[in-house]
Amino acid sequence: MPPFFKMIFSKLSAEKILLIILSAIFLFIIHIFLPNIGGVIVKQVEYVIWFASGTVIFIASLKVIKERTLKESPLKIYILFFITAWIGSIVFNQIRNLDYFLISSAWLVGGFVLWFAFHQYELTQKQKLFIFLLIFLSAVIESLIGIIQFFGLYRYIPVTPSPEAGMVGGVFQQKNLFASWVATGLIVSLYLVSTAWLRSFSSFKKILFFAGIFLLSLSLIIAQSRTGLLGVVLAMILIFLVRRKTYKPIKKTVFVWLMLFIAGVSAGFFLLSVKDQLGIEKLAVKKIKWFSDPEQVSYRERILMYETSFDMFKEKPFTGQGFSNFGSLYMYYQAKVKKANPDYYKGTGNQYTHHPHNELSLIVAESGIFGILGVLCLLYGILKFFKKIGYQRAGLYTALLTPFLIHMMLEYPLHLSVAHWFTFVLIGAMATSHFLKKTEFKIQKKLSIAAAGALSFLFILFSVHIVKTFIAYNQLVIWYIEYSEGKNAKIENLIPAKENLYLKNWAKPMYMFYSAENALKDIEQNQNYLYDFLNWSETEKKRIPIPQVFQYDAYVLFSLGKHFGQFEYLNEAVKSSEEGLALYPENQELKNLRKTILVEAFRNIFKNLKQPEKLPSKKEPVQ
Repeated sequence: MPPFFKMIFSKLSAEKILLIILSAIFLFIIHIFLPNIGGVIVKQVEYVIWFASGTVIFIASLKVIKERTLKESPLKIYILFFITAWIGSIVFNQIRNLDYFLISSAWLVGGFVLWFAFHQYELTQKQKLFIFLLIFLSAVIESLIGIIQFFGLYRYIPVTPSPEAGMVGGVFQQKNLFASWVATGLIVSLYLVSTAWLRSFSSFKKILFFAGIFLLSLSLIIAQSRTGLLGVVLAMILIFLVRRKTYKPIKKTVFVWLMLFIAGVSAGFFLLSVKDQLGIEKLAVKKIKWFSDPEQVSYRERILMYETSFDMFKEKPFTGQGFSNFGSLYMYYQAKVKKANPDYYKGTGNQYTHHPHNELSLIVAESGIFGILGVLCLLYGILKFFKKIGYQRAGLYTALLTPFLIHMMLEYPLHLSVAHWFTFVLIGAMATSHFLKKTEFKIQKKLSIAAAGALSFLFILFSVHIVKTFIAYNQLVIWYIEYSEGKNAKIENLIPAKENLYLKNWAKPMYMFYSAENALKDIEQNQNYLYDFLNWSETEKKRIPIPQVFQYDAYVLFSLGKHFGQFEYLNEAVKSSEEGLALYPENQELKNLRKTILVEAFRNIFKNLKQPEKLPSKKEPVQ
């Protein structure tokens, strides 16, 4: 290594490198906006944070080898038991979606490994406070983006997302993700005002800090998220209860914080009430319905998901339905629940659901009593640990995580946003960094060099996969934009995502649907592919039963029946559309398709077309 680089790296400890990585993530990476499909998260940023997470783990591993010391939290065994109980449920069940199983396992196991890696860094109290300041600043930046969206300034500032159908969601493009992020920033600021480190700030820095509190409070309201508001309220109550002695000597500072919070909330409600008069583009529903009106669709949607999840648990109470199988089975169970109570659930459950918007419901449905035991074991370990560190610290850490925890009980932020996943793990690691057990071990120099080399090789493979996934996703975005705009979308841009381990769960159906559309333009030449497609779609209905699977399956059968004049195909097409309507009874595309198929079927009957003695199977093309 050249002397110049040796000099730089000798001055940069692992802890300083970690702070540089965290600064890049919270102040820059999270807030990058690039065109995205789906309107939920900016996937390009996701891969950068995955790479940053891998880097954190890699550096921590090298640090362990170099110092020959491993730091372990007493909570490790409880978390491992919880993960084993949840994932282990698949031993008693068939894996219905291997792609999603691998993705879900990566989220869960990767979170544990990252949490373990954070403990290897010996952070000082000042460095921990700096990390919390980074989280606060990140929330303020998102708040500014949300305010820009509210006033419609995204038309003139193209680096911010253009919200669809009314949402102030920041770069996250989803109001609850945005709100829980802002809420976390608010609670972090309430913690920071009680620290001597913040009191040492200059007057100018303090003014900027308190201005950020006002912006966070305002943007929390204009996001119109009950989840965010509930998270803030509960976290504030908790943090004031456990830190009342700490806040007593700084009453004036706390009073200023409260006044700015109230002013920001009031300003937010005022803007919502007058935005029509101001000519602000309507970005949300006209009537603000927060916790009132339990007949709202959003309430009934959640009740439907909870009731269906419980039905899934009741059928297999001990082993559950199997880890990662929820998305494959849920729609079929939901159809039964809706059929039993059609009036109350009318207008709900019209979209494909792969998560019950509640982490506990997901765990119980997928892993049954074993999962419940895993959760109870984890709670026992946490309570035991909290008792050891004292109720003030325990209450503080719980309050800091409350906006995310409330969000996890009403949504699924750790699956939607890698930024939330990363931050949740980071705060959790700092909360559990007390009483770490240091285990020293002896290792020969040659073996340590070999271990470092092996880790470097694995890190390179991981980095290459992330880069390939990043490129494949951007090609997927290009294809999707061209396709949705009616342009000549190049199938070559879709193939890398179809073959990518992380992307193919959703990219493969896109590829199959698009290929089926093209194949139907010349049925005679593409019979083999169309029969392969029908075989694939039958399997896909059980793997990931999105409405498009039933639509394309029925349409291909309809086209074959019309082309060959065979009633059996039309009959199968009707069955396929009705199968889809059983899961999505209000899906207009399926309803219209079913009508079209029935008209053609009756026309086929009336024309007394000759039926073949044997209908070719889906695996055997017409000769």
